[in-house]
Amino acid sequence: MASDDNLYRVDLNLLVVLKTLLETRSVTRTAEQNGMSQPAVSRALAKLRELFDDALLVKAGTVMRPTIRGGQLLEPVQKALAGVADVLATRPAFDPCSTARVFRVATTDYGATVILPRLAGLMFALAPRASVEIAPVDGQTFKNLGETNTDLALYSDNPVPAHLHSRDLFRESFACLVRAGHPVLDRSAGSRMTLDDYVAASHILVTVVGGRAGPVDTALRLLGRARHIAVRIPYFATAAQVAMSSDLVLTIPRRAAETFSNDQRLCLVEPPLELPSFGYRMVWHEKVHAEPDHVWLRRLMLRAVRTDADPPDDAGASRASA
Repeated sequence: MASDDNLYRVDLNLLVVLKTLLETRSVTRTAEQNGMSQPAVSRALAKLRELFDDALLVKAGTVMRPTIRGGQLLEPVQKALAGVADVLATRPAFDPCSTARVFRVATTDYGATVILPRLAGLMFALAPRASVEIAPVDGQTFKNLGETNTDLALYSDNPVPAHLHSRDLFRESFACLVRAGHPVLDRSAGSRMTLDDYVAASHILVTVVGGRAGPVDTALRLLGRARHIAVRIPYFATAAQVAMSSDLVLTIPRRAAETFSNDQRLCLVEPPLELPSFGYRMVWHEKVHAEPDHVWLRRLMLRAVRTDADPPDDAGASRASA
């Protein structure tokens, strides 16, 4: 029989003919069952005899009987073809109603704050036995994508490895949070503080990756100004708590600021300078791109950030470029 090195030279259709021949012991019935002509079955048998270096089936009166080698082949050929059929079988549909799947999403607490509440509501209405685990975004996140410990990552539009897929969820701007009763509120024009008040105040910087400055500092530098950062912290929710109990100013993505400002101890104020918006997206690995449960999760994520009708499928997803 052919070795692993030259299996590619074997026509699997020959094994289908061999299986039927060994089961029926008849060229005529094999031809009928496989939709072939009798001469075609005879040619296939000749090739099989050459391949196995054995007669496989021989005439015994009016019937054919397997040789010893032929008889030994029936069960392994049946198993081999059953295995091939399993490999080629239609991928089973994903059933949210019955799944007990654990979905693992990597995100900062910003993503958890602005997306997870609605995502959880949708998920447990559609998949009551499923569960979701949130993991922090760190240096291993992109490496873990596609493995058992991370299904999907939520990330800004900063560069990610080129082999990953991504899809935009929304664009985000910035807003400021200050405590209720903060002195700047008495001097702000409407709901926007002045640039002088902004620069004079001390600030909280949320930096997930531990940087010393952020986009606010870049924008201020272009105006020839600078601010004093009193607290650097990687947690948006904790930063809001600090702003709530101090005179520090917190500038964070607007969706998070709006969520935290539902607490009457915090007030949302517009920043006094032009700040760049940024995209927020989901990122996933090629190996899970077509998996039904992953496709379902990504569609659910799109629904969680949109208020209109169900979004289109993943046809709009793209490769991220580094």
